[in-house]
Amino acid sequence: MKNKVFNFLYSAQDERKAIFYMIAGGFCFATMGALTFKLGKDVDWVFIAFWRMLFSFVLVFFLASKSGKTTILFSRKLLWLRSITGTIAMLATFYSFTHLPVSDVSAITETRPVWVALLAVAILGERLRRALLPITVLSIIGVLLIEKPHFDNRNFAVFVTLAASVLGAVVMICLRKLRDLDPRTIVTHFSLTATVGSVIFMYFFRDIGLYADYFKGYIILTLIGIGIFGTIGQLTMTKAFALGRASIVSSTGYAKVGFSAIYDLILFSAVFELYTIVGMLMILGASTWLLNSSDGLQITRARLNNQDS
Repeated sequence: MKNKVFNFLYSAQDERKAIFYMIAGGFCFATMGALTFKLGKDVDWVFIAFWRMLFSFVLVFFLASKSGKTTILFSRKLLWLRSITGTIAMLATFYSFTHLPVSDVSAITETRPVWVALLAVAILGERLRRALLPITVLSIIGVLLIEKPHFDNRNFAVFVTLAASVLGAVVMICLRKLRDLDPRTIVTHFSLTATVGSVIFMYFFRDIGLYADYFKGYIILTLIGIGIFGTIGQLTMTKAFALGRASIVSSTGYAKVGFSAIYDLILFSAVFELYTIVGMLMILGASTWLLNSSDGLQITRARLNNQDS
């Protein structure tokens, strides 16, 4: 009896810690998004993405090397698929952060679990759940409601955000097949691939000479802030999933949307119409419905290595 009580109290304590870490991670990612949105008015979004991933790679490589784990692995084709797809999703996300309100990006990308469920049916041959159709419809209607006021002039940015969400779902499917690898190896491989991918994109599609103007005090400080908050967010969310039940932890992660909305209101003077709020609630409700279903656990655990995609 004493052991049962102890285990219950210990489990409850871990759950509270997990919720705290998840809320902290949501705050960090929302802050990263707000800093990116602000800096995006003066700095190319690809340059921002490059420094974010370089910062992450250096830190994760150091931690993985210190632990004695294999940090770089080139022989797994599926690992390359995960990293290349994640790189495209990451670039799309940073493009979105500089072209849409932070809360819009945060809400739309929360449709990711729905795409995971659909892709799992198409790629992995998993059973089609009866609730999946209404959940998908609910999510799509939510996106339409959020972007209705400005769908014409920001149509491409909305499409890019949705594409980032779908690509992030592909990443999650890959992670299900890479469960035999150490998470640090996966994250290091992705961070390096994304850093190199950003450099290649800048070399072919940008005038790199213009980047010399970016080495100013406030730009450098903001880039450091983006790197710090993004990396801390990644680490705290990883810790949260290690401590708590995936369904509860993942639902708590929706705090990121709330923090993003606060930044939009306070820093960027955003005005939320009723249908925008309803759209956000529909997306979060649909994802919560899915993630609390019987096999939503697999989806949420895949998020462990999927921050920033």
